[in-house]
Amino acid sequence: MSSDAALIGQFYAERNREYPLQAACLSVGRATENTLRIRDHRIAAYHIRIERAGSRHVLEVMAEDVPTTLNGTALRLGERRFLSGGDLIGLSGLHFRFTDRKRDDVLSRLCVVAGVHAGKIFRIAGHEARIGRSFDSDIQFPDRSVSRKHCVIRERASTWWIEDLGSTNGTMLHGEILDAPARLKHGDEVVTGLSRFVFLLESRPVWNAQLQSGPQCN
Repeated sequence: MSSDAALIGQFYAERNREYPLQAACLSVGRATENTLRIRDHRIAAYHIRIERAGSRHVLEVMAEDVPTTLNGTALRLGERRFLSGGDLIGLSGLHFRFTDRKRDDVLSRLCVVAGVHAGKIFRIAGHEARIGRSFDSDIQFPDRSVSRKHCVIRERASTWWIEDLGSTNGTMLHGEILDAPARLKHGDEVVTGLSRFVFLLESRPVWNAQLQSGPQCN
């Protein structure tokens, strides 16, 4: 059975990353065996697991010596809680938002196919997303081939545009360097430094099967 739920990263290079909860169970932690691996020393090797229970999802705490919170409330080892849309899950101060995509207002997504974020999906929930290496970017690429403020994607009157922000290595669309704002359509491929992503409109989602698979909980 498929699921419309997802975890949305809220911190540094994971900000606005969308991880669809396609499997019946997933684990989050620092160890390579996790479905969703977070390479941060503050995260436990096996921090939490999320199981699908009918039409809902249940969070279970797997780590004892590092903090886990749900909407700011501390949870204990082994504690289980049902999740609702908008819930904020904290793992040692790093947060994920739980969302039900059926009730979401996402307008578009970026599917990264090459570079430091290869295999990841990022959402554009509003009408604008700034992309770059700086920590305050809406979608951060921690790669020196990407400028601190590299490019911006905007929606105006139901039309999407991409504009380079004076980046060092330029922004390429259809294989050509942008020297002015250009219209962006579903399926267009964009290159920023060594990274490459595909722009997807929410009204016409395309999910890569590789992004939906991965290790499951035992």
